[in-house]
Amino acid sequence: MTADGVFYIRRSDMERIAKRMGLSADELAARIGARPEQAGRGVRYIIEWSWIFDKLLDLERRIARLEGAPQERGANIEQFVAALDAAIKSTAGPTGYSSLRAVRDLVVSRLELSDAQFVELFTKTVLQSRGKYILLEGGDYKVHINGKSYGYIKIVQGYKGSNTSTS
Repeated sequence: MTADGVFYIRRSDMERIAKRMGLSADELAARIGARPEQAGRGVRYIIEWSWIFDKLLDLERRIARLEGAPQERGANIEQFVAALDAAIKSTAGPTGYSSLRAVRDLVVSRLELSDAQFVELFTKTVLQSRGKYILLEGGDYKVHINGKSYGYIKIVQGYKGSNTSTS
């Protein structure tokens, strides 16, 4: 690396790395922001550290936005419960049960949550609201709670409790 914050990669090295990744040297160079430069009889690629740091910071922002805490994304437990109940009611079959996959898809879409955030809030809601929901094992999408894998959910008819405090 030079004092100017750039470093150089020979074309042959770029080709070797690109081959391992299944790309051409030019495709890899474009992806990492390297620009070719004539160097003697060959070509070398110039990569600026500032470009790499910009890409890393952008990636970090994207990950934080996708996997940030639910409170940071605007979804609190009350909003989650309201969205969960609405999703269960709208996807319930004749028996009153809803597939957790369908429920998750609706809630995640409505509240813009990641799958990890959904599972976290769902688990917290089910554990805090004991007696409000009936869970069944099975299904193609499962949430693991207390050692069991649940794939279906139903709201108990006539549930009056508002036990949302943690014990």
